[in-house]
Amino acid sequence: QLKEGLQVIGGSAFRNCKALRDVTLPSSVIELRGRAFDYCSSLVNLQLNEGLQVIGSDAHLNCFTASRSVTIPSSVTTLGKGAFLRCMNLSEVIFLSGKTLLDQEFFSRGIFSEDQGILNQGAIKEMLFDDDTSFVFNGCPLINVKISIGWALSERMARLPKECMRSVEERIHNLHHLELLQDGDVLACFPVVRTANAHDGAYQVQDTNLETSRSLYRELQFIAFYELKETSILIELAFWKSIIDKGGDRACPVAIPGPAKSLLMEYCGFAGFLRPAF
Repeated sequence: QLKEGLQVIGGSAFRNCKALRDVTLPSSVIELRGRAFDYCSSLVNLQLNEGLQVIGSDAHLNCFTASRSVTIPSSVTTLGKGAFLRCMNLSEVIFLSGKTLLDQEFFSRGIFSEDQGILNQGAIKEMLFDDDTSFVFNGCPLINVKISIGWALSERMARLPKECMRSVEERIHNLHHLELLQDGDVLACFPVVRTANAHDGAYQVQDTNLETSRSLYRELQFIAFYELKETSILIELAFWKSIIDKGGDRACPVAIPGPAKSLLMEYCGFAGFLRPAF
């Protein structure tokens, strides 16, 4: 356990500490320099906290032989060349920086592109590949890169009635390439593909056939359906109250102009996912 207030872990600081098994970096640490945990072959858990910005080159070279997972905080902006090179058992990497690595237009406007999907490939290349296209996880048995999307789903799910939220959670469990964690976070999973007949290090992070994008889009539609259902109840109650206050007839129909329908859908965040039918 390192003390709070420490800002930089120096280069080769724990190099060859083969008995080191568990490390938690305090939130004050902003930089983890090159080869800091080089050849720490017994390291089981390395807790990287929010506040960390830079992970240097070869910081975990030949490390994580006893650990299978690492979580990269959303505050990390730079992964140095070979930052996790040859971590022989590292099969799971979770990025909490979903707002950076994913296409924000997809979430803000519900726009699904058949050509692009939800991956921000420019940000992916900048974060996971260096100038000569070397993959920072080269030599790791990495199958998927997992990116947090809880910031886009969890808050909306929490506002739903319990039975609706359970239904949404069940759907997430049944959808391909989406994972619901015990803490309520949701991960989007993207395959790591090695280019056939290519030289060492030729990797790509892909949304194969846009499967992850389609699963997420369906889930957002499902959440929007429940949100619209709750909203329609509120609208109905508002009409009732208006009629009662004015002493009118409940059977008297009220037409909602088309532009008003569209504005209501947009205001409630349903535009792009659902179409008005009332």
